[in-house]
Amino acid sequence: MSPAPHDRARRLVAAAREAVATGQPHWVRELAARAGALTDDPALVAEASLRVGQVLTLSAEHDTALTLLTRAAEDPRLRRTAVGLASVAGFYSGDEDHRLAVRAQAQGDPWTLAVTDPTEARSERVAALPALVERADGDPALLNSLGAMAWLLDETALAVRIFDDALDRWRLRGTLPTGLGCTAGWAYLDHGLWAQARLAATNTASSVAGLPHLEAAVRSLEAAPLALTGRTAEARTAASAALSLVDPHRSRAVAVRARWALGMAAVAEGDQTTAYEQFRLLFTPDGDPVHYACSHAGVAELAAAAVRTGHHAEAAAIVERTEKRLADDPSPRMRALIHRAHALLDPSRAEPHFTSALADPAGRQWPFERAQILLDHAEWLRRAHRITDARPLLHTALETFRRLGAHPWTDRAQAELRAAGVDPAPTAPDALTSLTPQQQHIIRLAAKGLSNREIGERLFLSPRTVGSHLYRSFPKLGVTARSQLRDVLEASGQS
Repeated sequence: MSPAPHDRARRLVAAAREAVATGQPHWVRELAARAGALTDDPALVAEASLRVGQVLTLSAEHDTALTLLTRAAEDPRLRRTAVGLASVAGFYSGDEDHRLAVRAQAQGDPWTLAVTDPTEARSERVAALPALVERADGDPALLNSLGAMAWLLDETALAVRIFDDALDRWRLRGTLPTGLGCTAGWAYLDHGLWAQARLAATNTASSVAGLPHLEAAVRSLEAAPLALTGRTAEARTAASAALSLVDPHRSRAVAVRARWALGMAAVAEGDQTTAYEQFRLLFTPDGDPVHYACSHAGVAELAAAAVRTGHHAEAAAIVERTEKRLADDPSPRMRALIHRAHALLDPSRAEPHFTSALADPAGRQWPFERAQILLDHAEWLRRAHRITDARPLLHTALETFRRLGAHPWTDRAQAELRAAGVDPAPTAPDALTSLTPQQQHIIRLAAKGLSNREIGERLFLSPRTVGSHLYRSFPKLGVTARSQLRDVLEASGQS
């Protein structure tokens, strides 16, 4: 309806900008192409490239996305946005050339630097986060990016708080943008909020039709809590589906996460051979990470499976290589995982490694991983005939596994307690984990003081439906009033 070609092009580019939120690459491409046929205005051409590149970050077309975003970055007005988006495409790709090309354009931008290498100058990036969050001024898109940055830097508790805020603000605006939620889901998983991780996957799954790469990301996220809770057949189905939807050599972030889930499913079943095979695939034949950020989290699991399958030397070399790679500024999480790996691989010098792995209170951000270290340490103590020392560690680990619903590890901790001369009480499911993911989310919001109407607005539910969920949940939690919910969450470690 715009008679002037330039105006028509300008409005088509604006339409492409809005269409990005739908996650439909073909639509954004069509709008951008129509605009390009009407004008050679460098600013409009650059923004059209930006918008197509932006929507392609949701796809497996990483090369094309990076080419378009690099072209858009030639416009000084769009440079920071384009380079930031290119870092996302490079992250999903995991390709070293992509990572280095984007990093070369960072020009000191903390987001791009963190996404392209979360291990370099980590403490400096962490120190910058509070000011960056304050400057975001409640913008949910910026907060979501900062939540991802915090998660990559292994500031998991902060990441969860930022994601909670960002997702709440998005919901108040209406429908969530396509693809939003996967990174938040991994932060929730790492922090022991497994129901929230499942809910993030479920909510994201409804918007990924026609986007195989994003569907694969969702399926890998679905697989992780299924594996950890012992639903191993479902976990393998989800993870295998993820790997079938992408080229594992071109979408390394998704492939590494899916293989981690397959490895954990094998551990849950006691199949250490398969576990080692899957964790070994997180690293190249030379022992470098397949994905520069996602592979490292599997290093301790690789060691644990190696000592049970006769691959001690190979795993030890990878652990040493990983430790050197992270030597300048490792996160508390990676320090703990590397100490756990060393303790498992060298039992004769295990105790100082176990002690170091558990020394930093920041480790409580990763309750499942911390409970695994406690369990490993207790097993080592029992084998050393230090039964009295092992028992309190086993009790603490068992309590965490029960709370999380990590049934295979609960069984293992109970077996260790029996071997240590203690008859553990029968496992009773944690009251909170007996609720559905949506009910757990409602409980968390109600514990923050939100009314049924406010909860409903955030979750797109009627106040009556929220009230019904609370009515059914209260007896399971053993409470009679909303004021008691915070105590329930604190007791479950989910406050």
